[in-house]
Amino acid sequence: MKTFLTLFLMLFLSLDVFAAGSDDDNTIVKPRAYKNAIKLIKKEDYSKAVTVLEKILEKKKYQKDPDILNEYAFALRKSGDLVKAETFYKKALNIDPKHNGALEYLGELYVDTKRKDKANILLSKLSNCKCEEYSELKNYIENN
Repeated sequence: MKTFLTLFLMLFLSLDVFAAGSDDDNTIVKPRAYKNAIKLIKKEDYSKAVTVLEKILEKKKYQKDPDILNEYAFALRKSGDLVKAETFYKKALNIDPKHNGALEYLGELYVDTKRKDKANILLSKLSNCKCEEYSELKNYIENN
């Protein structure tokens, strides 16, 4: 019985440690539903992805995660809600001004809304990253 209790306490305490995350970085542990939202986005089921991400964003701690905000904005944009999408891309960038995905996708939104000048500003912010987001936004600007 004593062994069982010791094992139970060790397991219980270790779960709290893992759930708390690490103080060494500022990343927020994503909820399981986030993976489901990403799968829905890959399947181009944007309206369901919006619903899943809205549920995640009901929790305040996830409202500070630029990845979740970026994916939510992407799903909104692909669903046609460009105004709300722009708001959430900007929220993601307020948290992480160098978030490559949000820079690229907000740039694409600017192109789609006839603001290539703003898209080019975002492209210049990506110019030193040597990342696919730079080349994708550059191609999007040139071809639209």
